[in-house]
Amino acid sequence: MSEETKIDEVVVEEVKSEEVVEAVVETPEVEAEVEVKSEEVAEEAAEEVEEVVEDDVTLKHVADALEAKSIETDAQIESKASTADLEAVKSESEAQIKSLTEKMEELEAKSARPTLSTKSISKESKMENTEMLSTFARKGIEGLRAKAADVQISVDAQGGYSLPIEVSRNIIELQHEKSPIRSLVGGISTSTTDYSQLVSLGGAASGWVGETDARPNTGSPELAKISAVFGEVYASPKAYQHVLEDSFFNVEAWLAGEVAREFSEQENVAFLSGNGVNKPVGIMNGLDTTAAYTAGDATRDFGKYQVIKSGEAADLGATSDAVINLLRSVVLNTKTGYLAGAKFMMNRATHNMLVDLKTTDGEYFLQRNITEVAASKIFGFDIVINDDMADVAAGEMPIIFGDFQAGYQVVDRVGVSMLRDPYSAHGAISFYTRKRVGSMLLNTEALKVIAIEA
Repeated sequence: MSEETKIDEVVVEEVKSEEVVEAVVETPEVEAEVEVKSEEVAEEAAEEVEEVVEDDVTLKHVADALEAKSIETDAQIESKASTADLEAVKSESEAQIKSLTEKMEELEAKSARPTLSTKSISKESKMENTEMLSTFARKGIEGLRAKAADVQISVDAQGGYSLPIEVSRNIIELQHEKSPIRSLVGGISTSTTDYSQLVSLGGAASGWVGETDARPNTGSPELAKISAVFGEVYASPKAYQHVLEDSFFNVEAWLAGEVAREFSEQENVAFLSGNGVNKPVGIMNGLDTTAAYTAGDATRDFGKYQVIKSGEAADLGATSDAVINLLRSVVLNTKTGYLAGAKFMMNRATHNMLVDLKTTDGEYFLQRNITEVAASKIFGFDIVINDDMADVAAGEMPIIFGDFQAGYQVVDRVGVSMLRDPYSAHGAISFYTRKRVGSMLLNTEALKVIAIEA
């Protein structure tokens, strides 16, 4: 016995631009059941959809599919009259909605929603910080306060503006490109100048024993505490007022580039020969040709890089063979563990001298292909050019070899402060910028220094 069913209305609830069909019928026997089940499906779909951050491409297809299904279900309901047919339409709709919501769950998992949200916030933060830096450069602290009175502006004791962290990091990244030593050793950032590390000096005893043999206590490894020595480096790039007033002038890029260049010029010298007084300690600070520095790794005190003498006054060697043998001895004196990351460092004049070395047959020791960078390697180890290295001359130390990352550490104190000075030069504005940078001598077995005989 069939009972005539009349469709009273179809309610389509929109959930984030996606529609879920809910059929309401007048027949008492099926009205309650259909309404409850439809509401459950709608609520489930709404919860799933709300958890998904819409993707411009993929999720749009899902939304379109839901809308198409809604239209199709509408048409099917209007063309059906029996309870059985209505139940079939409802079941098919539930299956389709379940399939689409599962697709949304899969998209949600692949999209890494927290990461996307963080990037969005970070991008907005960077844009805001860049705008604040541009305002500061053009109008100073008062310009910042006038622009955003509710923003907390970090000002140091000298009236300097603390640059946004993104700008500070950009300056350090640019320094890595301009500084040979920074490019090799990397660098770490710390929020305090009281930074130390413990370095193992070895000494732990060990041995072989049988199953039932006694196991005496082994010796404890020796540890040495090393601390970073900091100094304050400053730069003072200058720009004309009318240039800063140009809205097309990229203040952030200009400041970062100029500050990084000036910082690098000072740091390059300090990382090589700094004495630790108001500046970092350099690799070659205090090195000499006494036995305290020329001794091998087994007997030399910790904290002293080994110095290898050339054996020839004012030169690397009396002959080309002697020079090659000197370079070979430097490599042989370096422990195998440090060779994987080892490099030669010298200036262009020293590099050019090595390129000219010839064998007794008149052949060049090093590659001289005019289509490539001349002699970029010695014994397979890269050559790094550092123009702040000394020339080959009596008493100088023109070449360093070894694993720089294992032997030396650059430590950057987080935070760069900038003071805007519109008064010292008429028509121009100086940006006095300062930061603290330090260094540590790490494993002094990792680097070897060649010294020329006096």
